[in-house]
Amino acid sequence: MSRPNLSPEETARRIGLLIMALLQYIVLGVGLYIQPHYCKEDMHNSALSGHAWLKELLSGHPGRIYIALGMRRHVFLALILQLRAMGHSESQNSRIGLDESVAIFLYTCVTGIAIDHVAERFQHSHSTISDLFILGHEFYTKYVQLPEAADPPPDAIRHNPKWWPYFKDVLGAIDGTHINCSPSAEDLHTARNRKGGVSQNCLAVVSFNMRFLFFTSGWDGCAADASMYSAARLRDFCIPEGKCYLADAGFGICDALLVPYWQTCYHLAEWARAHLRPSNYKELYNLRHASARNVIECIFGVIKHRWTILTHPPHYDMKVQAQIPSALVALHNFILEHDETDLDRWIIDE
Repeated sequence: MSRPNLSPEETARRIGLLIMALLQYIVLGVGLYIQPHYCKEDMHNSALSGHAWLKELLSGHPGRIYIALGMRRHVFLALILQLRAMGHSESQNSRIGLDESVAIFLYTCVTGIAIDHVAERFQHSHSTISDLFILGHEFYTKYVQLPEAADPPPDAIRHNPKWWPYFKDVLGAIDGTHINCSPSAEDLHTARNRKGGVSQNCLAVVSFNMRFLFFTSGWDGCAADASMYSAARLRDFCIPEGKCYLADAGFGICDALLVPYWQTCYHLAEWARAHLRPSNYKELYNLRHASARNVIECIFGVIKHRWTILTHPPHYDMKVQAQIPSALVALHNFILEHDETDLDRWIIDE
């Protein structure tokens, strides 16, 4: 089909219309690009601010604050008083008080949800929520302490005829546990564990009354329990002479650890599946050993149920994620010190 012959005037008119259309599209695109930078709209403008929501929790039904922050009202208020006594002051951002900063930390740990969702809940910017409040080393050292050599034997050992006097010098149990993490690309390789997942390995020492005595975190997911134990002993994990802890077969044989006999059932689950009674002294020892050491498996289950961030971590920096487990085990001890009935709910769940 032949093209129509256009006059010079018609051709100039069409070219002008095309140029005007192109200019309109360019102006529209530039406007859409610069609008977020020069015409900003406050995203977090809800009438129920984070501080107002916290006040509502404190004055509302006692079950609400327990669900949202993982502790009862009087424990939360005691925590704020303790942190103030340790010198923690209000945030440099005058919009956030210490109580709200702690509430953000607790809510993040209880729910394990992403930073964006926490920012929406508390009506603060993403950068503000990313600066997560951590309880600090002083809080940890106050509430996580090793026993002394002169301390009496644990009541759980002393009053159990299956354990006394055979475990009379045992102070507690020791084991490693993996805490899931969300590493950056450069940390992805070192954080992988032997099962292919991404985690940090932690070493915990617990008493028979479900308290943490020692805790170290931030190890690569592929680190062995024995390696963490050796490093801790060289640093600050002191065991009184003549005393020891119960450990599984992953630890080496030494004077400070009681480990089970190898090539013999030593997990409670193995005994439960077999429906058998011990037939010799090795099996009897391993069964008693496993029943006493089960306290550390139980306490791992409690803290991972209470703090979802230990199983579904948000994308904080790896340095922050390494500090969170230590802060939470200290907080676990703090809660039990101020609320003796708190553990009942979690033990029933376990």
